[in-house]
Amino acid sequence: MRKALFYQRFTVNQTAHQSHLVYRVYMPERMESIQIHFSYGPVLEVDKDSIKQAVCREGLNESIIQEDTAIRNLLTVSVHDPYNYRGSHHFFGEDQVIELSNTTASEGFFPGSIHRGHWEFIVNCHGVFSEKVHGQVEVIGVTSNNLERTYPPPPLEGINLEQEKKGRNTTVDKNYQVKKVELHTHTLHSDALQTAEELLEQAEKEHIDWLAITDHNTTSALMEAGQAHCFGKRVNLIHGIEYTTYHGHFLVHGSLDAITQDWTKISKNNIQAFFKNLKEKDTYLTIAHPFDAGNPFCTGCRWEYVLENVRYVDAIEVWNGTNPHQSISNEDAFQKWTQLLAQGYEIAASCGRDWHQLHPNEAIAYTYLILPEQAKEKDVIAALALGRSYCSIRPQIDFKINGSYQIGDRLKGQPDQLSVILAVTNLKGGDEIRIYTERHLLYKAHITDGSAWGETIQLKNDHYKLVRVEVHNEKSERVAFTNPIYIDCD
Repeated sequence: MRKALFYQRFTVNQTAHQSHLVYRVYMPERMESIQIHFSYGPVLEVDKDSIKQAVCREGLNESIIQEDTAIRNLLTVSVHDPYNYRGSHHFFGEDQVIELSNTTASEGFFPGSIHRGHWEFIVNCHGVFSEKVHGQVEVIGVTSNNLERTYPPPPLEGINLEQEKKGRNTTVDKNYQVKKVELHTHTLHSDALQTAEELLEQAEKEHIDWLAITDHNTTSALMEAGQAHCFGKRVNLIHGIEYTTYHGHFLVHGSLDAITQDWTKISKNNIQAFFKNLKEKDTYLTIAHPFDAGNPFCTGCRWEYVLENVRYVDAIEVWNGTNPHQSISNEDAFQKWTQLLAQGYEIAASCGRDWHQLHPNEAIAYTYLILPEQAKEKDVIAALALGRSYCSIRPQIDFKINGSYQIGDRLKGQPDQLSVILAVTNLKGGDEIRIYTERHLLYKAHITDGSAWGETIQLKNDHYKLVRVEVHNEKSERVAFTNPIYIDCD
């Protein structure tokens, strides 16, 4: 069976002389051979004006041009698989068919496995002397396997339980502070309607303490903001990027050098290695809006990568956009997060406005992060990676267990009793406070009036792995949630 993998017509003029046209094409698995159909023309150029331009460009005297002078355009093809150079055929051929398989190859090329991943088919413009040269490249895969369309599984399905427990302190610094954070924003350096300065100015108006600029596949806005010393705003800057690939988006926060990588190198078969490389640089990695609508409505917005495990993933963005509590795709992401918690994964949940412009009449959720005094960016990254945070549209939450264990901590020693100290402010009548373990709802309190609520609740520890808190409004919409306090069950 034959599968069309790529087709491109092209036109070049003399400015393309001695350049390369690189076409990077994804090779699916189970291909047994490939055919490359390449043609271009004209090969022979006899037009005197074109010949004169070519001769003069090389610093030669046009007097060498005779009545029968002709020159030849020379375009060839080179091929690289994901790992190796696979050859080139340097000759004048107006129409060429190049074949590659595990055991055979056309002249100039090397046989070998047809690896899954990104291949490069390069048109080498050795000589372009005509006013215009037209050509085309077509790549066809050949296999004996069934080529029926396969669709990606639901986001984050089929993950192996392979994750080391994170080293969590038994207590947080007593002099901790809760800071207001926004982790997902964009500027004119990608597809937003705001400059970096306008973004920081609005963040200051919203009393945001730490702001991440996460433009699509670039960190240039961060460099602009850094050079301008954040335009004199009091907002602290977190370096970030949203890797916007064909099969999913993910946020990375960390040092500028660590997070700035070439997104075009990412493919379905190397995503795990790409994550590993990022995590080795002390970054914070979040899968963004995994259940959003994808192609053809939002290119790459839905998570389609099949991960071996989530050992290099710190968080899932379960709230994306404004009015996040009313989004079906966000609810799907939230439920997937709680499923992973129940299966034993220690993975945080995050929120991000995906801020491209202001929506003044829509609800905004912020991340509230537990930080030491005088925190630096590295402290922010560390706290985020441990899930020392809660996300809220309105309520403010202070949540501890057994005196000093806070969000993101791990209780040691399997205590028989859990003394949950919970204080919530900015409440409204009709709100409901809920305490969950990884297995079920453990406690709830209905708010009839008043804006503040606080209790110390004694609960029996039935070998729970974690405890977390949610607040729902009178419409049963989730308006705040915490990351877990973990309990050592070993």
